Amino acid sequence: MFIEGNVMKNIIEDNELLNSSNIQEYAEKQVIASEGDKEVGWYVLLKGRVGVFKHDRNVAEFSQRGVVFGELSGILNTPRTATLIALEPTQVIHFKTSLDNIIEHYPKMTKQIIINLAERLAKTTDNLITVVEKDIETNPKS
Repeated sequence: MFIEGNVMKNIIEDNELLNSSNIQEYAEKQVIASEGDKEVGWYVLLKGRVGVFKHDRNVAEFSQRGVVFGELSGILNTPRTATLIALEPTQVIHFKTSLDNIIEHYPKMTKQIIINLAERLAKTTDNLITVVEKDIETNPKS
């Protein structure tokens, strides 16, 4: 998911949201967030490239400016579900605000997060089907 220009502009102009955020810079291979962390918040990519690692395995990468990431643990109110690592020098905005606050005050951003989650679910489902089909091909039942 990425934040469109107008939504990003609204974020920048919103003092309350900006007060709950800070710009962070990461060197290549530097950990942004670790799987299992209980930290609250989510990120917007300003520049660079981020890898998503689950059990030390790279499961996704993104580099598009405005991509929102790290929101899943806030939505589920659980520890971080993956490790986020800068794959090159990277700059992000880290927002420390609750999901309830986003839903109440930022409906366009909420919509983008929902769309993002739906797209990720569809991609995960497609990947699972591919793995199951390959398993069936290599291990046919007798």
